[in-house]
Amino acid sequence: MPEPKPTPEGATLRFFRFAEGLAESQLGKPNGLAEQTIGRLENGKGPLPVGRIVKLLSPWKVPREAIETALLALEISRPPADPGAPTAPTAGERLALQAAAVAAGTASLRATRTVLTRESHRRHARRHRRWAQKIWARLARLPEKPQEAEIQALLGEPKSWALAERLAWASEIAAADRASEALRLARLSLRVVAASPGPELWLLRLRGALEPFHGNALRVSGDLPASEASFDLADDCWKRGAGGDPGQLLDGRRPLDLKASLLRQRGRFDEAIQLLDRALAASPPKAAARLLIKKAATYIRAGEYKLALEVLDQAEPKIDEWGERRLLLVHRFSRANSLCHLDRYADAEALLPLVDTLTAELGNELDKQRTRWLLGRTCRGLNRWVEALAALSKVRAYFRDKQIAYDYALASLEVAEIYLEQGQTRLVQALAEEMLWLFNGQKVHKEALAALTLFCRAAEADVLEPEWTRHLIKYLYRAQYKPELRFEP
Repeated sequence: MPEPKPTPEGATLRFFRFAEGLAESQLGKPNGLAEQTIGRLENGKGPLPVGRIVKLLSPWKVPREAIETALLALEISRPPADPGAPTAPTAGERLALQAAAVAAGTASLRATRTVLTRESHRRHARRHRRWAQKIWARLARLPEKPQEAEIQALLGEPKSWALAERLAWASEIAAADRASEALRLARLSLRVVAASPGPELWLLRLRGALEPFHGNALRVSGDLPASEASFDLADDCWKRGAGGDPGQLLDGRRPLDLKASLLRQRGRFDEAIQLLDRALAASPPKAAARLLIKKAATYIRAGEYKLALEVLDQAEPKIDEWGERRLLLVHRFSRANSLCHLDRYADAEALLPLVDTLTAELGNELDKQRTRWLLGRTCRGLNRWVEALAALSKVRAYFRDKQIAYDYALASLEVAEIYLEQGQTRLVQALAEEMLWLFNGQKVHKEALAALTLFCRAAEADVLEPEWTRHLIKYLYRAQYKPELRFEP
């Protein structure tokens, strides 16, 4: 005689008992039941609602949803009989309908599980990032050694990945002012990454997301070959870590726009624009403003000032003017700078009060000097010689002190043009003599040095003219990131 079929509930209980490798007595003992009772329940000889199955299996932490899924699987294998109406599906159609329903249910289960799992990751990530922000708010006020000692004590903390991310972000902010601090923070970030717990794929993805901040710090420090190697390492880690970030917590756009800054500095403008466009394609509006401003900066360095203004127009409505003050400053400064290059000095002047206010508000020393330089260039274009000389002379002295050679050369030529307009050729000759340090191994490329040599010789021969000097200034702005560009007198 064949064995009687157990009820779906009894079969489910037996399935999980087998899955856990338990005998009937082992399942019964924690529940205060004899093994015979377990056997009777599995054979359908006693009431066995879902809640009781959950309770019986609770010592082994079998979730209710797994039990309900097993019951569903049994229901699929034993579909209810059709009532037999004249319009009922045929047996073949019932099998097809059953298969379609199972496929839809399985797809829905997987999609729902993926969404809920991702949201769980993000919920934990928000908590970790709040922790990291609180830690960094305190550490940012400490001197270097105590700060690094406290970070050392946090290495290996499960939430430390978020602190590594926060340090990387701080490095990017520092890069606008102090290259050495940007590099220190980027290296601290990578030290935290190296000690962070987690599976290999996650750690590779994390390194791929944060290594570009190190590459960026190397770039602003002037070590372009090391910066390029850092970005290559970041690309490799990001690719090898594919699948390691199921919550999609790490921003894959940041490596693109940080690398675009390196390509821009290398004069590879088309490649930089392509990377920025890739980042823009996947960006929400808030991130799009920053990327568009970087794209405009790339056009400015390429000498495409009209295109830069068009991109800045696209960025303007996306900026939160009260929440993103630095972004607003960079936008307005870039617009005024482009207008100056297009000789639209009156339009540039209208933007200067806000640029000056934002610069003072943010307190970055290099920003202050560049804003003063913008003022000097604008006044020079409007023939306001006294104001222009006052601003440009201070900027020129600052760049000389900081050994920022190329910018010093540009500011010097702009001062020289004013002297020539005023007929003060002896002052131009003295200024040319002060520029001779540029020829002693400074970071001015060969073609620009050749053009500056012509200027110094013309000054010594007292044959310089304002128009020729303006032509040289425009060349130097275009050639700063195009070292192959030759000066045509």
